[in-house]
Amino acid sequence: MLSTLRIRHIGVIDDATLAFGPGFTALTGETGAGKTMIVTGLGMLLGERLDRGRAGESATVDGSLALTGHEELADALDELGAEEDEGEVLVVRRVTRDGRSRAQIGGVPVPIGTLSRLVGTAVTVHGQSDQQRLRDADAQREALDRSARAEIEPLREHHRELWTERRTLRERLAEIDALLAEGERRGRVMQEALDRLEAVDPQQDEDTELRRELDRLGSAEELRGAAATAADALVGDDAPSAAALVDIAAQAAERARRTDATLAPLTERLEALRLEISDLAAELSRYAEGIDASPGRSDAANERLAELTALVRDLGALLPGPDGPAEDVTTLLTASRGAAVDLDRYARARGEREEAAARLETLEGELEQAAADLTAARTGAAEALAAAVQTELRHLEMPDAGIRVDVTAQAQRWHGKDLVEILLAPHPGAAHRPVAQAASGGELSRVMLALEAALAASRRDRSAAPVFVFDEIDAGIGGRAALAVGQRLAQLARHAQVIVVTHLPQVAAHAGTHLRIVKSRDEQRTSSTVETLEGAGRVRELARMLAGDEDSDVALAHAEELLEEARRAPGRGSG
Repeated sequence: MLSTLRIRHIGVIDDATLAFGPGFTALTGETGAGKTMIVTGLGMLLGERLDRGRAGESATVDGSLALTGHEELADALDELGAEEDEGEVLVVRRVTRDGRSRAQIGGVPVPIGTLSRLVGTAVTVHGQSDQQRLRDADAQREALDRSARAEIEPLREHHRELWTERRTLRERLAEIDALLAEGERRGRVMQEALDRLEAVDPQQDEDTELRRELDRLGSAEELRGAAATAADALVGDDAPSAAALVDIAAQAAERARRTDATLAPLTERLEALRLEISDLAAELSRYAEGIDASPGRSDAANERLAELTALVRDLGALLPGPDGPAEDVTTLLTASRGAAVDLDRYARARGEREEAAARLETLEGELEQAAADLTAARTGAAEALAAAVQTELRHLEMPDAGIRVDVTAQAQRWHGKDLVEILLAPHPGAAHRPVAQAASGGELSRVMLALEAALAASRRDRSAAPVFVFDEIDAGIGGRAALAVGQRLAQLARHAQVIVVTHLPQVAAHAGTHLRIVKSRDEQRTSSTVETLEGAGRVRELARMLAGDEDSDVALAHAEELLEEARRAPGRGSG
């Protein structure tokens, strides 16, 4: 429910606050008073554009929307982080003269598309755009689906799930086919490269170690001589060696220790030094003896390095790493592990494709059955909706009009393969044609009212009452038809909040809440405000609408009579 609406700086309205009733609210006023600006403001809450010519420096609309019963909307706002105040959320839309637009829901800035989507779940504005809406096949299908939501929604959701699964599966099959095509191009080459790599069996950093070894082999004599010289300096006999000098020091310290026991740690360290010198000399000798200066070892190392170099050269481009072709054995081994993973992926993709193709074949049958179930449900719902709308049209002084809701086949989409058309035969013998083409202006408005009334009557959740705004609902009608429209609007207000901009007293008399747009003039400009009418004030406004003279005794009497008839009429809206 829309409880209040505040409009600032739109057209002739500087600042006006409207308090709507829970049932049927009528908006009346003289021509040019600004009734259209009210509908414009409501449209702004739904994300509609504002004509710059109607905007002041900053045109603003604030609307308080009650969330009772609108669980889907409440959940969306909760996820958005919007603030509530006693079960209501404040919706704000501001448009500057230069066209910049801002929107907030519950204090949270939102894009205009989000504003339209969220508020649009609760508020529907009917007006001059209805003809376009009735040309929209999707809108007509949605109307039919709403008329039998309990039966159709589970079927549609099941169809949507299957449709989504099929789309995902098709996308995955395309990915697998691309992967298999890549495998066809690269798989054989990669496998041959891996086979050659396995035959050569290079080890991590082997080429680097071979180069180091060849450097050593090239300097073998020099290295051997240096090691031998170092060993002789430690333990050699030709000159005083480090070992001999340490022995002299150790013996002297041992003799002194016998007199002074505090030298014991030093004698132990000298003993350890003597052992370390002996070990070092032994290792140097082993190093010198271990240097293989034979031509055979050098040749073998060169041959192995040449083999590895050729391997890296030949396979580097076939098994590239993340930074390009491999330049050494280690990078090549790393790339080979990635190639092995790719080969395994290609192999698994073949099996996955078989499974996906089998599931897709099954899914096609399931989707076809789900679409058929939807068509059957919609066909049954179409008959019921047509009958309900037909009944409403009889109440709206269109007893000879014939309504048909056709469900025909079209290309399958996420919601099924049904094209829904609401067709109207305005009088007996006339062919059924699309409503937007077959109905006159007044008839079109009554068809929309009949459709909304039928849909509201079919809604089982009475707490989730939508808000319907009707502009020009009474265009082109009068007399009995006007009274009938007023009665059906009051009937609709049992199940929804109804806000109507009207110039017909027969319609306004049935409202539970009556708001008047009041125009005032001064030397500078014309402006409008809004007042709530009750009692005598309401009678005077109805008299003005009847006769153009709110002081006419005849018109006042007629207005009283209209109000009394409206009070006695079945289906009177709350208020």
